[in-house]
Amino acid sequence: MTCVTFQDYEAFALAVQDASKEMRLSSLEESNWTLQNASAGAMRLQRGYEGGGTIAEGTTVSDGWVFFQQSGPVRANGQLATENHVFVVPPAGEFCLASKQAHEWFTVVIPASLLFHSPDELEFASRAKPQLLKPPPSVTRRFTSLLGRCLSAAEQRPWLLECPLAVATLQSELLVATRQLLERSQHSSSRRFLRWRGHARAALETALDHRIQSLSITELARQTGVPERTLRTAFENCYGPSPIKYLRMYRLHQARQLLLASCPDQTTVTQIAFDLGFRELGRFAGAYRRLFGERPSKTLHRRAQQKSVK
Repeated sequence: MTCVTFQDYEAFALAVQDASKEMRLSSLEESNWTLQNASAGAMRLQRGYEGGGTIAEGTTVSDGWVFFQQSGPVRANGQLATENHVFVVPPAGEFCLASKQAHEWFTVVIPASLLFHSPDELEFASRAKPQLLKPPPSVTRRFTSLLGRCLSAAEQRPWLLECPLAVATLQSELLVATRQLLERSQHSSSRRFLRWRGHARAALETALDHRIQSLSITELARQTGVPERTLRTAFENCYGPSPIKYLRMYRLHQARQLLLASCPDQTTVTQIAFDLGFRELGRFAGAYRRLFGERPSKTLHRRAQQKSVK
């Protein structure tokens, strides 16, 4: 059982488990992120708090089904999910989660061998894709309440996770709750998600190839061969922001990675900003500070300060 508070988003993103993923801030409300996780036999639970909007995309682990629930609105593979919905991803499934504001979330990973037994269940599992479950709100509330109680109990009484009887009881309750989610839900998957994400990725690659010049949405649409309206729809459904806002955010994250990896006696903020296509340094610095909560010069000097402390 672990519970950690982070002031650094990159450290938080690295600590999130059960997926091979990229995580990026899209807005910042407070520099505060927390992560709590515990294992109950073959099941793994997480609870996270993120102090701003984020975009997370990648592939889940191959050894279990991931059930994800969030406290506020989130785009889950192109579909709008509320706090009453649960997003479920089969083993090694692709996902994209986009939130615009600070939020809390839960995940639980359950091996398929515990969830599915009958021929019909196994047939369902073999064909399943990531999907949004829309159960009665009371079913979702019971599910999230159970996860919260389990994690709180594990934090206050960690010895419970070493007691076979307690672990077996917890697993049994979690299985009942997740089966209710599957059985009492409308199942909804977005057939357009992969097409939307393909359009968005093509536009991102085109923009990165032309980082010296700032491409307009019209030019991006022309070079990718995707209608402008379709391109806007793809970005907004996958990631939330418009294409231009998303590309600016993506470049700000690139700048942060370069600043964190560089030494102030070998490069400058100006050089990094120019290399990434930012021409107005004042606007770059302002946008950077709004997204990450610090000036780019502070990020650049952080590595040197850490070395001096050591």
